[in-house]
Amino acid sequence: MSPIFILDNASVPARFGITASLWANRLGLPLWSLRPEFAGDLPDSHQHVIRAGYCVTSGLWRSDTLREEVCDVAQLPASDAVIVLAESDIHRIASLIGPRLYSDDRDGHLTLREGTQTLMRLTGDRFGRWLSTLPGEAGASLRIGLVGREADHRLVYPATLGSLGDAACALGFDLDVHFLPPAELSHGLQELETLHGVVLPGGASMAAVNGQIRVAQATLARRLPTLGLCLGMQSMMTAAVRQSAGFEQAILAEVAPDAPVHSFVAFADGRHRCGVLPFTSILLPGNTTQMHYNHRYRFNPQCLPQLVASGVQVSAQTDDIVEGISLPAHPFWHGVQGHPELMSRPDAPHPLFTALLLTALSAQG
Repeated sequence: MSPIFILDNASVPARFGITASLWANRLGLPLWSLRPEFAGDLPDSHQHVIRAGYCVTSGLWRSDTLREEVCDVAQLPASDAVIVLAESDIHRIASLIGPRLYSDDRDGHLTLREGTQTLMRLTGDRFGRWLSTLPGEAGASLRIGLVGREADHRLVYPATLGSLGDAACALGFDLDVHFLPPAELSHGLQELETLHGVVLPGGASMAAVNGQIRVAQATLARRLPTLGLCLGMQSMMTAAVRQSAGFEQAILAEVAPDAPVHSFVAFADGRHRCGVLPFTSILLPGNTTQMHYNHRYRFNPQCLPQLVASGVQVSAQTDDIVEGISLPAHPFWHGVQGHPELMSRPDAPHPLFTALLLTALSAQG
């Protein structure tokens, strides 16, 4: 059997490879990607973590069969696979044997075609998910703040917004997501006043950190349900450490290498901890599951007394690496070093997202 090539004309990372991912899932075939390039301010265009231990195009996060993303055509498999590549790269596979399918991104739809036959037609919902049938009416109404620029969540890294949608639809909630660009936050953070909960996402841009820490400090003080993911958890822990005298200016070493107090420091051996690894936490009692990880920095153990003094507990740990935190005195103030959003699916939302929404609903009183 020759490979199936899918030529994708999506111009943004969040939509590249969506049809290929779902088509490979349906066929039960491994998915490979010829790495695309994108123009513009897109810091998280290649932030989906895969089992092979590196990051690939962010739009591939819905794939259940993804094996590799490569830059060299010679590394692609010769059979039994679905291979997605940018339509503009068609010349690179001119000598390779296999059917050509075309994924067309147009007018709010993604359409997969073979010749004149339509194989799949997907419509984007308000959570950036691509579905053959949009969900119906919802019940309880919630307003959740998602830190970050709306364009980044919709066009570059879609997993966090999509995971909120998965959880809301599974619970039957009408979810209104408010985007909170870190650089545009008001002095008093009035943006939080009408919210029922907040998500502090991960990301590669260090420009977001100071804004994330401000939001974490505010949700801590206001008892607003909060979920932190990777960089979001690091921001939460920094906010907690800053409550101790002498640590008010604690900051990530990745943000300010010369700062006197670092809440997070690089691994001593310089490692990049990237891949899918076991995860056990009191947040998910009785479950040893997995988590996608992508980080080069860990919590500074010298700040542990200050973290303990804040009331924040370590809820998951591997050796000396803090994997999860919880604040028992808070309705919901939890963070994880990994990326649970990459494991969410429309029919199986990640339990951390459903827990956030359920707590946010109950906190309405």
